[in-house]
Amino acid sequence: MFVFYVDHLLAQQYANITRSVLLLIITLAFLSGCNSSRSSRFLYPSEKELEVRYLCRLPYLDETAPHQPWAESTPVLLIVGQDKVIVYFSNYRSFALYKNTNVSLPPGKYRCTL
Repeated sequence: MFVFYVDHLLAQQYANITRSVLLLIITLAFLSGCNSSRSSRFLYPSEKELEVRYLCRLPYLDETAPHQPWAESTPVLLIVGQDKVIVYFSNYRSFALYKNTNVSLPPGKYRCTL
């Protein structure tokens, strides 16, 4: 009877150790999965990214433009000048518009990501 009791205690200890190790492994896996190399300020798009997206989508909103040759194409590149913005499309067409006061992007080239 005593031998059975000792074996039962050893089995309980091994079970506790196994549970502790499994809990440690799961906790470490969860914490490493939650930890991100990116900072929390990158969870939402920046103002610059939002302006680029807005300007890249703007040709689709202009219903007065003749024939809308970009309607079946995607914007690829955005070129911002001092007073003009040009959107280039994958079908080698372009759409030019004047830069309004709401846009604070500095002049330069930007990739369109919709």
